[in-house]
Amino acid sequence: MDFLKRLEEHRSLEKELSWEGTFQEYLQIVKERPWVCQLAHARIYNMIKDAGVEEIDGVKRYKFFSSELFGLDRTLEKLVEEYFHPAARRLDVRKRILLLMGPVSGGKSTLVAMLKRGLEKYSRTDRGALYGIKGCPMHEEPLHLIPRELRPEFEKEYGVYVEGELCPYCRMMLETEYDGKIENVRVERIFLSEENRVGIGTFTPSDPKSQDIADLTGSVDFSTIAEYGSESDPRAYRFDGELNIANRGIMEFQEMLKCDEKFLWNLLSLSQEGNFKAGRFALIYADE
Repeated sequence: MDFLKRLEEHRSLEKELSWEGTFQEYLQIVKERPWVCQLAHARIYNMIKDAGVEEIDGVKRYKFFSSELFGLDRTLEKLVEEYFHPAARRLDVRKRILLLMGPVSGGKSTLVAMLKRGLEKYSRTDRGALYGIKGCPMHEEPLHLIPRELRPEFEKEYGVYVEGELCPYCRMMLETEYDGKIENVRVERIFLSEENRVGIGTFTPSDPKSQDIADLTGSVDFSTIAEYGSESDPRAYRFDGELNIANRGIMEFQEMLKCDEKFLWNLLSLSQEGNFKAGRFALIYADE
């Protein structure tokens, strides 16, 4: 096949996958394909399940892992059925941080790499499609725009559960750019990508004395204070921490047990409450 022709086909596919519209139009997508707003655990579980499952001698074998992980069928079955499956159903197991421990060359890094690469590919399929508020630094779920008081009615009509709140940046954007009219807010399809820092983050601890918590939660950009007048202005905050970046997807926290405990407090809050405190802002919600 002519390579230049293949490049043109690739560009055409990129344009075909892209989508942008209003929140009102997004609601129609939700009605037709409710899985687009599934939470992170559910997306990972469905990604693994959709790749195919076969049972051999009473042990489930997930084809998603079969190309790179061998001899770990029982371990992988336990991981999927005892962690991802109940977490996908929003049971309390989802409030636990998944800690992989084992000897060198035991498959831990390979497993995480497969999940990250898998999510990148899955987000480009119809079953794995997801959408975010256009311009949001955390690419958050558009359904967060729905006022909490109206969510029971929405769930009854659409059969979709809404969890989480708008980030500070989107709350300001809703008021200043859209005059509070959520139906006009722009929504776009997003594609998870570690390279583009969308939905997939990796945190690597370094010297505990020099590493900044901002690497995890983001920080105030003091160069903008003169322009915006306050450190608590959402436009003055850089939502570029790994927790911000990994929203809607997955974050790899390398060598977690060697990290300073001040970093772990944020993980505890995030896993138990689904939010974390950053700077001078109210709680920031994250779906990971």
